This record gives sequence, structure tokens and C-alpha cells, in this order.
Amino acid sequence: VLASARTGAADPMTSAPMRAIHRFGIGAMRVTVIDDARFTFPAAAFAANQPEGSVEPFLAMYGLPVETVSLHMQITFIEHGSHKLLLDTGMGDITFPGNQPDNGRLLAGLQTIGVAPEDITDVILSHGHPDHIGSCSQNGEPLFKNASYHMPPEELEFWTQKPGGEQNFMNVMLAVGNAQLEPVRALIKPYAAGDEIVPGITAVAAPGHTLGHHAFLISDGGETLLHMMDAAVHYLVGPEEPDWALGVEMDPSAAAATRRRLFAEAADNHTLVAGYHFPFPGIGRIVPMDNAWRFVPVQTA
Repeated sequence: VLASARTGAADPMTSAPMRAIHRFGIGAMRVTVIDDARFTFPAAAFAANQPEGSVEPFLAMYGLPVETVSLHMQITFIEHGSHKLLLDTGMGDITFPGNQPDNGRLLAGLQTIGVAPEDITDVILSHGHPDHIGSCSQNGEPLFKNASYHMPPEELEFWTQKPGGEQNFMNVMLAVGNAQLEPVRALIKPYAAGDEIVPGITAVAAPGHTLGHHAFLISDGGETLLHMMDAAVHYLVGPEEPDWALGVEMDPSAAAATRRRLFAEAADNHTLVAGYHFPFPGIGRIVPMDNAWRFVPVQTA
């Protein structure tokens, strides 16, 4: 059931109070979605390979702002057997350039459901962007000190490169990668596409957003959820204009092919899907349109 947003004084361990949670089941798995953060990007970045002015009429058609796009960010926490695991770790205390701080609710959300950082057994990282690894470490130490961290080796190596001296967005991201991933490097277990990382959670190749980006197939008791992570970042643009490139994609053609493959499979199999940046709680189904798809939110319990 979707929880009402809750506000109040922040826990001393967190930078922000919890805002909302959503809890449901996949078979015997208990799944909690935690609303961690929100940030804005220039709208034009969602049609980086299209003629100037392409995205504005698309957004206006849905009554959305046309200058900037506001993105939510939700972290998935799963309890299954002896495992208490996180899919990515959110923003932590990181704020993207040009944004006001509106982030860092993961620990408050976990506290609300009675989970402490030391209870986490596994942290599964989809890729190395700051908004996905921002709470791996705290003060140079692993934040989830009893957890195994899981990450594709190519992602670990790319995002722990030393940043150059130029002040640009890539170097900002590399600096975050070093700060967050080096303290947990010894705890990281590699995974690759097709691996069952922990029972019931299988890595799905989803390259393009980054070169080693992965989605996850979460299954138990005949029920399945495909968490697409950042294969599609905007809930409308991604499915309905799958060939439009997001400005931060490392391989736009691979990202478009990933979207088409995941959307087609989800639509054909009527699979429940989740998007890391879709409107909270980001869960729904993919339905076909003319040479494209539509994301339809659904209620889960």
C-alpha cells in the first residue's frame, strides 16, 4: 500500500527526513520502495540526438514543464530469506550542479521500517552514476559495513578512474565514483549478465546508459518484476520515443536498442516493471503503441 508522505525531524544519521515509502510483495519477497531524492535536468537533454525544439512540444502535450524535467529517485529494498538487500543506494549527500538539496532519504526510510545500516547483507549496484552510488560510503568508510557489494567490474574500473583537472560534469561524476567506491572496493563481488546475484535476482544486460549498465529480473513464487533501472530515465520519453538519446548516455545507439528490447519483452510477457526515476513508486506495465510503448502505472500490494 502506498504510504502517505511523512515529514519531520531527520534522524541524526540522515541528511533529510523520510518522504514516502511503498511496500508490496513478489512471491515471498517483501519489497519496499523508498523515495530518496529529486532533481531537475534541462528538458533538451532528453532528446540530445534530435533537432532542437523536439522535446518541448512532446512535454507540452502532457501538460508538463518544457524547460526542465523533474526526476524522482527511488531505491528498492528487498527482504528475502536471509538477505536484506538494496538495489543501488541513491544520492546520499550529493547534489547535482544547478539543483537545491532534495536528497538523502534512504536511511530515514530504512529506519521507518525497522532496518539499520548494519542489517543490510547485500548492495547491488546497477552502474556507477552518482545518483546510484551516493550512499555506498560515509566519511571514507563503507556505510553498510556488513554487506557484500555487487558491481560489474567494468563499471567499478571506469568510475574509479582519477578525474582530470577540467571542471566538467564527467570529472564531477568520477570524483564521486572515487569517493564512494574506493572505500568499498574490497567488499565488491563482480557480476555479469545472466548471473543470479542472490537468490531470485538476476542481472540483465542493459548497456548504453553506461557501458556496463544492468537491469534486474526479480522473481519468486511465479511472480516477476523487471527493474529497468536507468534503461529509461523518463517515464514518457523513454517508452514513447525510445530512439531519443539522453544527454548523459555513453552509447546512445546501444541505449536505444536496450530500451526496445526491454520494452518489447515486458509488453509481450505482461511483466511488471519498475523505473528508478519514474514517478513514485515507479511501478507499472509496458503496453504497445505504434512502433513504441507506453508506461502505465499500476497499484501493487
